[in-house]
Amino acid sequence: MNPIDHLLEEHTEFRRRMAGLGQAVAGLDSGGDAAWSAALPVFRQFGEMMAGMLARHAAKEDDLLFPALEEAFGAQFPPADVMRGEHRQIHAQGALFRTTLTELAERDHPAIVAGGEALRRLAAGSGGDRGAIRATAEEILELMESHFTKEEQILFPMARQMLDEAGLAAVGARMEAAE
Repeated sequence: MNPIDHLLEEHTEFRRRMAGLGQAVAGLDSGGDAAWSAALPVFRQFGEMMAGMLARHAAKEDDLLFPALEEAFGAQFPPADVMRGEHRQIHAQGALFRTTLTELAERDHPAIVAGGEALRRLAAGSGGDRGAIRATAEEILELMESHFTKEEQILFPMARQMLDEAGLAAVGARMEAAE
């Protein structure tokens, strides 16, 4: 497998899912409680994707591609350090997103909803709220798009130049083995 093509294919899938998250966030403006009910499954699926598929994608880059680039460069390779830092930032926002979703689900639990408006007002002052989940989702979308653009326009073309055919094949073989 060509590791760069493989990573680009994954970016395409992430962007598809990002579009769904973006639509869910945009729908919150006019949809009221019904929009939140429709958005929550999208938010949960996106959070799960970040913890699973996106984490595995970042590991392929951090543990397989970047070391090959560092070896080819023959020294510290600053672009890899930048990308690793962005991976950490994206993962931290993903963890915040999932935590806020959990708090929101606990606060919006049917027992609280059935308890009436007073309990909902009381619960609104604590923990995860709809504004926080929305803001976190928007931040995640911005971070991921910026990160993918840097990889696609700078890092991946650089990798194609720095790694010869054998180097790319070796990284691709390690990626296949890791899956």
